[in-house]
Amino acid sequence: MNYLAHFYLADPEPDLMFGNFIGDGVRGSDLQRFPAPVARGVRFHRFIDTYTDSHPEVLDAKKLFYPSQSKFSGVVVDVLFDHLLALKWTDHHDEALDAFASRCYALVGSKSELLPIRSERFYHYMAGNDILSHYATREGIERVFRGMDGRTSFSSNMVQAMEASEAFWDEFNAYFDRFFPNLVDACNEWKTIH
Repeated sequence: MNYLAHFYLADPEPDLMFGNFIGDGVRGSDLQRFPAPVARGVRFHRFIDTYTDSHPEVLDAKKLFYPSQSKFSGVVVDVLFDHLLALKWTDHHDEALDAFASRCYALVGSKSELLPIRSERFYHYMAGNDILSHYATREGIERVFRGMDGRTSFSSNMVQAMEASEAFWDEFNAYFDRFFPNLVDACNEWKTIH
């Protein structure tokens, strides 16, 4: 799952949401430099990634993209699952997507002193381009893929992912619909225990 899902799954706990956002920017297991609730969010981010990457529905969804995106198929699935979450947002959340996105940007901005360098760079890009709201549009997703493609050291072909997905969109959508409720349940259980 990508940034929209990570925020959604940690909502409404601000520190959990923030820690979940910076999860990719934090290296190693030493989280002592963060307040305990933020460190919990980093661990939550890692749980979400591990759970997602090993789920059978996700593994099958990745296979659809092997011919066109090969080793980047996992990244493509993460982004396109966020696209599907955005398209079905009103089924999952009472708050409008643009309002939720604005709340996420404000939250991260309010804790900017805790942002790792990598997370800080992405935060400015994300908020400045309203990436979370634009996950709901094809143009927004294609912009995300172009940006990711441009950051790889060689061609990843991610920019072609939306076009490639047209041939199996219904099947891909069904993978998301079966996987996402499992993820929500697993996250709720994790939050109860941790």
